[in-house]
Amino acid sequence: MNKPPTRSSETKTPSLGELMGAMTFTVGFVPAWLYATGWAYAYHYFDRFGVPLMMVDIPREYYFIYGATVVQQFPLWGLAIVMVAIAVLALWPFSNLTYGRIDPPWVGEALRRATPALCAIALIATFWVGHLAAIAAAHQEYALQRQSDYSAFPRAQIWPKDAAASLPNDAKTPNSLAWASTDLTNGCYRLLLQNRDRLFLFRPVRGVAAADLPILITPTDKIELVRVLPDYTSCP
Repeated sequence: MNKPPTRSSETKTPSLGELMGAMTFTVGFVPAWLYATGWAYAYHYFDRFGVPLMMVDIPREYYFIYGATVVQQFPLWGLAIVMVAIAVLALWPFSNLTYGRIDPPWVGEALRRATPALCAIALIATFWVGHLAAIAAAHQEYALQRQSDYSAFPRAQIWPKDAAASLPNDAKTPNSLAWASTDLTNGCYRLLLQNRDRLFLFRPVRGVAAADLPILITPTDKIELVRVLPDYTSCP
């Protein structure tokens, strides 16, 4: 007469393919999380300046750096998210082996069946919490820049080929045109960033922490000369 199968015989040891798949997925999770978190950070940071991220044209590798910036600002939070996600994803192949030893057996079976859903929920939660951390880090960095007179951005002297072409449509009046042109050549504008075909400039005022700064976006082909100054203070 055949003996009934024991619990140990019912459990299945993970195969090499399952282990390799879990390791590959776990290793791929960290860069994906950094990229998504970095993208959220960049989006909300430049949005505080009123610049759409699609216009910035940031190299993709920069998003990993921004993601690491979020982790640097919230190290314990980021470490906890990554460790929990890695632990959950790494235990997936061992669900049969682990839960098969739980008494009563139906509890282990229920946990084994729920493992894929739990892992999916944990994965979504880590990305969502990373998104929230990125927003908090972006707003915190922007607030720090405002308090420090935008110390991360140098002043720049700009000589446009056509002064009128470098101004927004609602600013092209005789008085504002002369004022903006003078501020550009005197180096009162700060260089937010520069990509292949655009300059992003803003003009803060010393001692005034403006909530919203107008951004001057001008094509580089409209610029005759740009001189970045070793000065990180605002004009009066």
